[in-house]
Amino acid sequence: MTAETHRIAQTPAQAVVFLETLAGLVEQSPVSYSTGAAADLAAHIRGMAEAVTTEAHIDQGVLDITRQYAALDWHNETAAVLFAAEHRPMFH
Repeated sequence: MTAETHRIAQTPAQAVVFLETLAGLVEQSPVSYSTGAAADLAAHIRGMAEAVTTEAHIDQGVLDITRQYAALDWHNETAAVLFAAEHRPMFH
């Protein structure tokens, strides 16, 4: 198996949702930072997500759907493969 065969195509919407999720994790787990520093870092990461949204002109509907997928239980393989282009035709 090569890494290329299992590569998931990344979209700007996925990058935004990743950054939003990362911000939430940083904010909720201030282990390496003080609570204030964790909140500042989370705000900075959210700002990055907003910048990607603006620069990439992400459609709000696409972003909302991507957020819904991200909210699913990622331990469920069926949900995880929805992001993999090679599996999408099987779900139509």
